[in-house]
Amino acid sequence: MPPSLIEAITFDAAGTLIHLAEPVGVSYSRVAAEFGIAADSDDLGLAFASVWKRTPLPFADENRAEDPHEKAWWRRLVREVFLEAQAKLPNEERFEDFFNALYRHFESPGTWKGDPEAIATLEILSPRFRCLVLSNFDARLRKILADLKLLNYFETCLLSCELGASKPDPLVFQAAENWLQLPPERIIHVGDDPLCDWEGAKAAGFAHFRVGKDERKLGNLNEELSLARP
Repeated sequence: MPPSLIEAITFDAAGTLIHLAEPVGVSYSRVAAEFGIAADSDDLGLAFASVWKRTPLPFADENRAEDPHEKAWWRRLVREVFLEAQAKLPNEERFEDFFNALYRHFESPGTWKGDPEAIATLEILSPRFRCLVLSNFDARLRKILADLKLLNYFETCLLSCELGASKPDPLVFQAAENWLQLPPERIIHVGDDPLCDWEGAKAAGFAHFRVGKDERKLGNLNEELSLARP
């Protein structure tokens, strides 16, 4: 797609703008230990990858009734991770206390770090293009981005928990179109997930820019859009 057509950029968050500061299994193990739950961080990391891969995204038809909101979805996922890692879980009341602490942990300062090229990229692009966050993250994301000095580069954050749908659902991309009042061919989506970001954007008629392992870096977006604005 010719860069000169682009007027707006939507950005994925986790894996694109922000990254975990430590492996998820390490965080899970450390918070669990505070509640007397013994679980190896490597086992938890492997279990998380396995459970994540097989669990439908929030608001998918398969789990919409069982998980009416994203926190319920995360509660079920965390329980399954610890069971798969063969960790002995406490009674329901104690598990709820643990889960709430773990949930809060992932919005705490220092848990996430900004992509090394995020601020420099946004400093160049945000004055020239309309920029939104379009993410399957939940409402914790705004605090995380604010703590990392990233939030003010964006007009808004459109989040799955508030839209009632998760990428690659076309409703998510339609929400960005509606906010921007632009046709899809004027928007480029930036993300790291092959299904949610690349295929989702393509199906919605957006251009897309791939970042992540074995893909381009966030800073390369400046070069991609260098012809779009003087």
